[in-house]
Amino acid sequence: MATTEQKERLLKAKVALSLHHEFGRVPKEQEIEYFYRMARVLRTSILGTHFLRVKQKQRYQLALF
Repeated sequence: MATTEQKERLLKAKVALSLHHEFGRVPKEQEIEYFYRMARVLRTSILGTHFLRVKQKQRYQLALF
Protein backbone atom coordinates (compact mmCIF):
# COMPACT_ATOMS: atom_id res chain seq x y z
CA MET A 1 0.00 0.00 0.00
CA ALA A 2 1.33 3.43 -0.89
CA THR A 3 1.93 5.97 1.82
CA THR A 4 0.43 9.44 1.80
CA GLU A 5 3.74 10.95 0.71
CA GLN A 6 4.00 8.52 -2.20
CA LYS A 7 0.45 9.32 -3.30
CA GLU A 8 1.21 13.05 -3.22
CA ARG A 9 4.37 12.56 -5.28
CA LEU A 10 2.46 10.42 -7.78
CA LEU A 11 -0.26 13.06 -8.16
CA LYS A 12 2.38 15.79 -8.64
CA ALA A 13 4.06 13.65 -11.30
CA LYS A 14 0.74 13.14 -13.10
CA VAL A 15 0.04 16.89 -12.96
CA ALA A 16 3.52 17.68 -14.29
CA LEU A 17 3.12 15.19 -17.12
CA SER A 18 -0.30 16.59 -18.05
CA LEU A 19 1.03 20.16 -18.05
CA HIS A 20 3.98 19.10 -20.20
CA HIS A 21 1.64 17.40 -22.66
CA GLU A 22 -0.73 20.39 -22.76
CA PHE A 23 1.82 23.22 -23.03
CA GLY A 24 4.63 21.40 -24.85
CA ARG A 25 7.24 22.58 -22.36
CA VAL A 26 8.51 21.61 -18.94
CA PRO A 27 6.25 23.24 -16.32
CA LYS A 28 7.71 25.37 -13.56
CA GLU A 29 7.57 24.20 -9.96
CA GLN A 30 5.05 26.96 -9.13
CA GLU A 31 2.73 25.78 -11.91
CA ILE A 32 2.95 22.20 -10.71
CA GLU A 33 2.15 23.25 -7.12
CA TYR A 34 -0.77 25.43 -8.23
CA PHE A 35 -2.43 22.72 -10.31
CA TYR A 36 -1.60 20.05 -7.73
CA ARG A 37 -3.52 21.99 -5.08
CA MET A 38 -6.36 22.64 -7.50
CA ALA A 39 -6.56 18.93 -8.35
CA ARG A 40 -6.72 18.05 -4.65
CA VAL A 41 -9.52 20.54 -4.04
CA LEU A 42 -11.53 19.26 -7.01
CA ARG A 43 -10.95 15.65 -6.03
CA THR A 44 -12.04 16.32 -2.46
CA SER A 45 -15.16 18.18 -3.52
CA ILE A 46 -16.20 15.57 -6.08
CA LEU A 47 -15.49 12.57 -3.86
CA GLY A 48 -17.04 14.32 -0.89
CA THR A 49 -20.34 14.87 -2.67
CA HIS A 50 -20.25 11.33 -4.06
CA PHE A 51 -19.79 9.75 -0.64
CA LEU A 52 -22.35 12.07 0.91
CA ARG A 53 -24.89 10.99 -1.72
CA VAL A 54 -24.09 7.31 -1.13
CA LYS A 55 -24.61 7.72 2.62
CA GLN A 56 -27.90 9.54 2.05
CA LYS A 57 -29.02 6.81 -0.33
CA GLN A 58 -28.23 4.16 2.26
CA ARG A 59 -30.31 6.03 4.84
CA TYR A 60 -33.16 6.68 2.36
CA GLN A 61 -32.72 10.45 2.69
CA LEU A 62 -32.55 11.34 -0.99
CA ALA A 63 -35.04 13.89 -2.21
CA LEU A 64 -37.51 12.41 -4.64
CA PHE A 65 -38.47 14.64 -7.53
